[in-house]
Amino acid sequence: MKCMMWCTLAAFLALPAAALPSSTSAPAVQDKSDGLDPWLNKYCISFFNKARSAKILPVGRWQVSMKYQEFDMDQKEKYQGHYNSMPSGRYKDQDKWTLCIKYGWIKDHQIAVGIPYCDNRFNYGSVLNNSSGVGNIFIFDKWSILKETNNFPAVSVDFWYYFPSGDPGRMLGTDDDAYKVTTEVSKAWKDFSLHLNPGYKWDKKDGNNNETELNAAILFTSMKTLWPAIEYNYLYKEDAGHSQDILPGLIWKYRKGGSIKAALQINVDSTFSYRDRVGLMFSISQHF
Repeated sequence: MKCMMWCTLAAFLALPAAALPSSTSAPAVQDKSDGLDPWLNKYCISFFNKARSAKILPVGRWQVSMKYQEFDMDQKEKYQGHYNSMPSGRYKDQDKWTLCIKYGWIKDHQIAVGIPYCDNRFNYGSVLNNSSGVGNIFIFDKWSILKETNNFPAVSVDFWYYFPSGDPGRMLGTDDDAYKVTTEVSKAWKDFSLHLNPGYKWDKKDGNNNETELNAAILFTSMKTLWPAIEYNYLYKEDAGHSQDILPGLIWKYRKGGSIKAALQINVDSTFSYRDRVGLMFSISQHF
């Protein structure tokens, strides 16, 4: 499965750049006669982990991306947010690949499908888990509500559905469907842009399982093909704890319509049972 996903991605990235349609990732400079600054809407649709902009694909355009994340839980909570190193012989590692396909299906709407694939290597002492498989497949519609102007930000809203395709017995997601609503607020200036994403997720399980998240990003666009960015992720799970991560990284616009993103995921605060102090994220995407 992992080989198939990477081979599929490599196939379309190998296409000659001249055969691809014009990119939507860096729109043409706007005519100043319309009163709008030329840097408006000049940012990515998404960033590193969870942060996204209010931008959507035009009608009839596609974007395909593959994201890889490495998690190596090197600390276990001792008490109330205080952690010790993992005991000898214990480990909790995961590699995660997510294939995401986005499409501008009607005016002001973008639909997307995501397929996560996980490779687990867990040893809790009494519990061993070495399993691989598909987690909770998701689908969402992104609705562009407000367009960006010189003085006001762009605003979009996402409506998500998570299929009950996981396997909790193998720690590959859940077997319950879930729903999420998120909002994207984006504002660009000449050399940078700011993005804010609050969100809320819930499912049908008994008990307190809901999640609240707040994601944000600042993107620097003074260079033509290399864009530094910093992402912030806050996650609160009822009856489980919370975490805060900072992701410094780079976005390389290496070809027309294509980008490569890489970032470190640095955990600055957590009350979950296990903690990865520094993780790795890498993704590659292409517009059609």
